[in-house]
Amino acid sequence: MHVCIELFKSFFKIGAFTIGGGYAMIPLFEDEFVNKKKWLTDEDFLNMLTITSAAPGPLAVNCAVYTGFRVAGFWGAVISVIGVIFSPIVVILLIAMNYEKFMGVEFIKKMFIAIRPAVVGLMVAAVYKLARRNNFKPVWYIVSILAFVLIALMGIDPFIILLVAGVSGLIFNMISERAGV
Repeated sequence: MHVCIELFKSFFKIGAFTIGGGYAMIPLFEDEFVNKKKWLTDEDFLNMLTITSAAPGPLAVNCAVYTGFRVAGFWGAVISVIGVIFSPIVVILLIAMNYEKFMGVEFIKKMFIAIRPAVVGLMVAAVYKLARRNNFKPVWYIVSILAFVLIALMGIDPFIILLVAGVSGLIFNMISERAGV
């Protein structure tokens, strides 16, 4: 039961103080669950990101389910999800109830605009740390850049990119196994 309270507090804190959604939370997840609490190893963390990014639904909720279940089973997952969604729901309700008042204030508009680059910086920092720590192969960088170009610049549907990458990975893996590489 004590660990469930700790899960709730950790996810509540991350949910309350993260602007920018799931990917902006990645550095906070890593700091809290790998570095401070030691609930996940570096490898567990990378596996969590792989699974939760591929799974349908919001990244933060998926990470809460994964971490909560890994640490404290079913109830850990439930408590973690409640923790990560509670504060954003309250904030969204408050903003929605006062939207006209908030968006009419020039300071608030400028604040939301100023936050955007910081959120992008958090995401880039998380990707950089993961890439550096996990010895990514050069071909992975090429595939990542190619996927970015195809999606952002050429307008290809990300689902098609994921499908092609998955099938290519399976084929490459089968060829590697047969060749004994």
